[in-house]
Amino acid sequence: MLKEIFMHTYKTLILFSVSLLLVRVMGKRTIAQLSPFDLIVIIIMGSAIAIPLEDDKIKLSYGIAPVIILSILNYILAILITKSRKIEDFFQGKSTVLVKNGEVMMKNLKKERITIADLLVLLREKDVTNINDIEEATIEPNGKLSILKKRQMQSVTPKDLGLWTTEGIFPTLVIDQGNVAVDNLDKVGVTIDQMLKELNKKGIEDLAEIKSAWADEEGNVLVDKFQ
Repeated sequence: MLKEIFMHTYKTLILFSVSLLLVRVMGKRTIAQLSPFDLIVIIIMGSAIAIPLEDDKIKLSYGIAPVIILSILNYILAILITKSRKIEDFFQGKSTVLVKNGEVMMKNLKKERITIADLLVLLREKDVTNINDIEEATIEPNGKLSILKKRQMQSVTPKDLGLWTTEGIFPTLVIDQGNVAVDNLDKVGVTIDQMLKELNKKGIEDLAEIKSAWADEEGNVLVDKFQ
């Protein structure tokens, strides 16, 4: 009896330690935003770990090996995702607009299999009670809802009161892997000429040098160049 308890304790400690180490290696992205791929990895890892715990005849390595393999795959995928937007879209999925200018996009709701009732719950969780107040509501790949209220419905800021000099606008991706995202430029109201002038100021003459570039509504451009 004591021998069985000792073996179960030993296996549990080993598997817990290995799993904790590998989750730390996979990075905070996996913990912070659970994508479909991450969810599958966690489910399979849990099942693999349970196998040697349920049957004493099964070697401990049979539970550790699949966990290590899955962690390596997840780590490799995380690296590939940072290098290619297409790979990221394939594995992580894309954001989907559910509400645009106060209008519910029924086609997109059906595509994401979200009911009106589900949408209302998500909006209430964001303290939104009137759909007409929304400029854009988007369901992210991790299942979270991002909301941008119409300008007139947004909270008063220090800038509105003349107490601040900058808007603190979140930058938008305008260049990805050397390719210009024209639609995103339109969103922030920045022309291609403005962006090119900013890039020239930074000593960049060829878009192929740029891994990613972000712009705000004031025309400021942040650049991440290829190493």
